[in-house]
Amino acid sequence: MEAIEEATEHDDEGKHTHEISQQMMKIQQALLQQRAGETEQETLDRAMRDPEVASIMGDPVMQSILQQAQNNPQALQDHMKNPAVKAKIMKLVNAGIIKTR
Repeated sequence: MEAIEEATEHDDEGKHTHEISQQMMKIQQALLQQRAGETEQETLDRAMRDPEVASIMGDPVMQSILQQAQNNPQALQDHMKNPAVKAKIMKLVNAGIIKTR
């Protein structure tokens, strides 16, 4: 998933947008299938075994951002303008901790 996100950043001219989008969809579908039937607790337990996820979840700044996002989803959009925060949020999304619609 991170490789696809990096490819998107480097596709300045948009020549590979369709291919990148297709690969992203395949990855997301595979992740959803992999997690099918998991309870929220099982998802959290699995994700927290990833040291990077555990580090993000233990970061007081990220905890504050996530708390703000629960109360005000627009705040999350504002925080996503920061590339470092965006990368961490996307890691949590990909791990299944943050659910998107």
